[in-house]
Amino acid sequence: MDSTRLDRWLTAVRVYKTRTAAADACTGGKVRLNGAPVKPSSLVRPGDRIEARVGKRERIVEVVKIIEKRVGAPAAAECYVD
Repeated sequence: MDSTRLDRWLTAVRVYKTRTAAADACTGGKVRLNGAPVKPSSLVRPGDRIEARVGKRERIVEVVKIIEKRVGAPAAAECYVD
């Protein structure tokens, strides 16, 4: 697997609690992929840079590994560089 939907990946690595919250953030302009606004269905690949506003905090992560299912926090932390 070399890519997945942005909303699935954000949920799998625990940036957002639910896929709905991730999708709403994307459509609300709170998520940028490589500097550009995105839709929830945008594809994420290793090496991509994601900027996400979660509450009052701005998170900037680089995709290292692609996953689609939500995993434990230690395993999720291996999929990105914060």
